[in-house]
Amino acid sequence: MNVYRSLADSELVTRLNQHDMAALEEVYLRYWPGLYDYAYRMLKDGPAAEDLTQDLFIKLLSNKESLQIGHTSLQSYLYRSIRNAVINQFHKDKNRQKYIESLKEFMENGVSATDELILEKEMTQRIEAAIATFPPKMKEVFELSRKQFLSRREVAKAAKVTESTVDTHINRALKILKNVLGLFF
Repeated sequence: MNVYRSLADSELVTRLNQHDMAALEEVYLRYWPGLYDYAYRMLKDGPAAEDLTQDLFIKLLSNKESLQIGHTSLQSYLYRSIRNAVINQFHKDKNRQKYIESLKEFMENGVSATDELILEKEMTQRIEAAIATFPPKMKEVFELSRKQFLSRREVAKAAKVTESTVDTHINRALKILKNVLGLFF
């Protein structure tokens, strides 16, 4: 008869701390099925529950010298460890799902979004270069109207021209810009 089957959990912990592999085997035989079931009920995934349960025993094996359960029982310690492992798995899965969604979004939109930004930058540079070639008064009127968003009356007052002159300068500026931007449309 196996002596370890009759040992209390506290004695098994003491023997684990003394590198007793038979104590670890007894803990495994005693608790593995229940821990697996507990993990399975939370995860609803047999292989994942088995992995988490096995990982717990691997940790027990590698940390058996420093196993400190504290004021709780071995059983409580093991079940709390499985619960924490399941919670960590949920967090990993959630983060993994966010990453996958982000990657999908990038694959669907990222390349075109990057292309659009490059195209927008290039278009802005061409517009600014074209505006720089305008005659001084046309440039002043256009910038007051389109960059400072002043009304026709406010532009005429600021540029010291008539409102019809503002219209003429704006129309000529827009024609020039349409010709420059014709490459984009």
